[in-house]
Parts: sequence; C-alpha cells; structure tokens
Amino acid sequence: TELLLNEYLDVRNTVKSRQQAPSNYEEATMDIGTYFTKKKTQKQKKGSLFRFDASIHALSTNSYVEDTHHFESELFGGGTMHMDTPKHVFVCKPSVDNIRSIYKQLQIFIKEVESSSALQPGESSLNEFVKNFVEDTYLGHIHYVVSNNIDIATKVDEEEESFDALRNVIDHKTQKELGVPRPLLQSTVTVDKSVSELKDLMTELPDYADQFLNMICNVLRGYRDTCHNAYRGIVQYDADEKRVISAMWAKDEDISRFLRSLPSWRTLQPTNGQELNRTVCSEEEMRALNSKEAVILITNLSSDEAFIPQHEIITDVTQMRTVANVHESLEWFAVRLKNFSITKATQASQQLVVESPVYDSSPKVSQKTLESLNGIVKDFQDLSEVCLLLLHLEVRVHCFYYLMPVAKQSNYAGPIDDLDPDSNVLKLNKDLSGIEELLAASLQPSKFKYIFESLGYLVASILMNSMQFIKKINENGIKKMCRNLFAIQQNLTNITMSRESDLDHARQYYELLYLNPEKILTLIAEKGSQFTLAEYSQLLQLYHRSHFTVDQAVVDAHLKRLREVTEKGHNETV
Repeated sequence: TELLLNEYLDVRNTVKSRQQAPSNYEEATMDIGTYFTKKKTQKQKKGSLFRFDASIHALSTNSYVEDTHHFESELFGGGTMHMDTPKHVFVCKPSVDNIRSIYKQLQIFIKEVESSSALQPGESSLNEFVKNFVEDTYLGHIHYVVSNNIDIATKVDEEEESFDALRNVIDHKTQKELGVPRPLLQSTVTVDKSVSELKDLMTELPDYADQFLNMICNVLRGYRDTCHNAYRGIVQYDADEKRVISAMWAKDEDISRFLRSLPSWRTLQPTNGQELNRTVCSEEEMRALNSKEAVILITNLSSDEAFIPQHEIITDVTQMRTVANVHESLEWFAVRLKNFSITKATQASQQLVVESPVYDSSPKVSQKTLESLNGIVKDFQDLSEVCLLLLHLEVRVHCFYYLMPVAKQSNYAGPIDDLDPDSNVLKLNKDLSGIEELLAASLQPSKFKYIFESLGYLVASILMNSMQFIKKINENGIKKMCRNLFAIQQNLTNITMSRESDLDHARQYYELLYLNPEKILTLIAEKGSQFTLAEYSQLLQLYHRSHFTVDQAVVDAHLKRLREVTEKGHNETV
C-alpha cells in the first residue's frame, strides 16, 4: 500500500522539487575576465549545401518515431517499451494533491487494519507513512502555493511604490458570477479563493483542520496588514503620520460614535441578510440631527484664523474611488468570513456530543484559533466601516475647503453686478460632480445616498454661518450670494435627485438683507422666527457694517429688540 501511495502521491518528485528548488535571489556565477581575454580567430567552417531532414521520407520517419514514443509513454508511464519489465498503468495522474481525495478512506482502512491486527490506534506503519507525508510534505506544499498566490495578488508596484492591487477590480463577468452589485478588488477575490481552498482542505483532511485554519488566519493577517498600509498610504500626507482631516475624524471616537448613531447610518446595517427599512423620522427630527452634525463640523472647521490646507484633503478623486472599492470588497469579504466562523463554531460545539464509531470525519479546530479568526474578521469589518465614514466626511470637508473662501475673500460690495457665481463655487460643483461619477459606479445606491444625503443642509449652514466673515455687502453682493446658492442647489439636485430645499432657506436668509432692520424686526413679530437668534444677530450686524452705522447704540438697540421679539414669539409658540 505504501509503495502504491508513493507512486500516486508523487512523493519522490515532490521531495526532489522542494530540495532542488532554485532561489529567486541566486545568480549564475560568471568569470568577468572572459570579457577581456583575447579571443582566438576561428577558422570558418564549410557549411553543407543541402540536407535531407526536410524531405518527405525524413518527415514521415520522424513522425512515426514520435507517435511510437507517445504511445509507449501513455501505456507504460514513460520510457521505452521492454517486454521483460512492463510498468503499471496509472488510473490518474500522480500528484501530491491526490491525498485530498483518499485521506478519509485511508483513515477508515487504517482503522480496520489496526483493529484486525490487534494494534493500538496509530501504531501501523501505513498510518505513520500517511502522517509523515501530510506533516512533512503536504502542509509545506500547501503553504508555499497559498503564499505564492497571495504574494501575486498583493504585489507592490516598484516604480510607483504603491499597492497596485488596489487599482485592479474584477471584470463584469466575474462580478456577475459572484453575484455582487459593485466591483470588488481583484486581490480580495484572490485571497477569498485561497481561503476557500483551505476551507475545503479542512473538510478533506479533518485531522489537520486546525493547522489549515491557522493558515487561514495567517493569510488573513497578512492581507489585513496590507490593506491597512494601503489605506494609510491614501490618507497620510507626511512622514510624521499626519493624516487628512476626514481620516482623523473617522477614527475619532466621539465623532465616529455620533455618526454611527444617526438613522442614515443605521439604515445601512444589515439584519438577517436584508437591509433595514429606513427609520421613521419626522422632517423636524431629521433637521435637528442634520443640524447637530453641521454644528460639529462648523465648530471644528470654521474659524477666523486660516483656511483648510490643500494637503489635508484628498485632492485626487480616483483615490476616493479606491477607498470605495476597499469598503465594498472588505464588507463582502467580512460577511463571508463571519458566516464561515459561525459554521465552524457550531461544528466545534457539536463535536462534544457526536462521536463516530469508526472514524470521526468532522474538522477538529480549537477555540483559541476560532477566537483569533473572529478578531481578524472584526478588523476587516472595522476598516470597511472606516472607509465609508471617511468618504462621508471627505465630501463634507471638500465643501468647507471651497466655501470658506467664498465669504472671506470675495467682494460683495462691488459697483458691478457680477452675473457669474463665485469661482470657488464653480470649483466645488466640478469637484462634487467628479466624485459623484466615480462613487456611483463603485458604491451601492444606499451607500451613495449616505455620502451625499443632507449635504445641502451642510452647504446652507456653511454659507449662512459665513455671513459673520463678510465685511460689507450691497444689492449686487446679495444677488451674487443668491447665485452661489442657486448654482450649488442645481448641482446637488442633479446628484441626489431631490429639491435640496435647505438651500432655498439659505437664499431667503440672504434676501432679508434687502430690508432694513425695522422691517426685519416687524416681519419677525408678524410671521414668527424663521431663523435662530444668532443668525438674525449676524444679519443685523452685517447690515449696519454695510451701511456705515457709526453709533453703536443704534446697533445695540436693534439687537435688544430682536431678543425681545424672538423671546415673545417663542413664548407664544410654547
């Protein structure tokens, strides 16, 4: 039996190839002096005028000899035919992987042999042979094959010094076969395929399931580290590990916890394989939540001191597509790994109850290895969620980057009516359109909606809050700001397919500057407050700055009356 296994498992060639495998770093030795020695002049040999090896007779003879050798090699396993030493015919090609098909049957056969020979379990020479082959040869062979596949999948482009595999996604055919709605990274699919091979080996060689599960964990750790390094390569802009604003906030516990508590985030979390129905929130409640998010962002990003530096945002929108691909890929991968982990945990608990009378073929894994697997799965899920939060925040940081100079640098008191929106507004629209085009093809619709949802409210809040930075404004300036709001509203409406009424609200706010303070206060008294006390205060102060009000007592009187009117209206509402 051992001789037969030696032939079919190709033990000799497998061991020989492992021993004689050339190193990738070895170079052929060569004497450099041969390049400098004087070469002897060789006499020119006379070439033959013609040959017969292309004649019909020669071709037919060669063909006959080749056919004969081919027939002998198929019939007798190679070599020339000798009537006195015939070779046996193989029923399948010898391969080290044949152990996968026969291992369970071999174990049953070994148990029967040991039982009939009154041997203790594991004492037979056949059992020793199979054990040595698997442990000394096959496990090393599998480790080499898997490691080689992973290295190819996660190769680094030496010229660009970047993780090249993050740019390669699967084609539409593979995407359809996998049944996924958006493209996945080719590297993730390759790693998943290698993990699936190891899963099959856990079932086919159940006695070594824990070793194969350890291999899976090692493969996943390596890929996890590769993905983390690639993510850092996108969000890190300095050798001191300084990161873009959105990346710092995505990892900030307080901001991350708040964003995950919003209904828009909870909607994305799957339950029993299905997406949750959108949490029912009234328009007023959603406005309050959006307001809280906007206040957090404005408090951190809007200041008198400086603008956002360019290196603190992701200027290359293709990098945002890469982050989207990483999110979709790792989320898909984490779900598959989690299902596998649950299955193995269930099987491990059943092993304590079920025992086979002849041979227990259920995979045997330790609880410690399963816990290690669960930890790695959580790491993949966390990185996937961080990528989505990053995109959500990055789009909003871009709005601050382009809109803060709109109020601080532009002139709103010019004598000429500028018919075009501010240049920074046009840049923002172009930027958002570019992001939309790439993310729409990379993210599922619900996640795409999460990225751009409530963006109109944020833009309106930024420009309304920016009124405090405008030095002076006239009617031409009011028209210009309204054009800014209308241009952004049109662009966002094309992206989100919704009205973005919050920008109408901001435009109405700036249009109040057409009125004088007395009319504004009368309007509040008659129709109630449409804006906050702080917003009305900034409005009145900008009006007085623009109309050169010298007497501070006049400004204070208007602000005092404003407080009285708003408080009265609030009390009547209550």
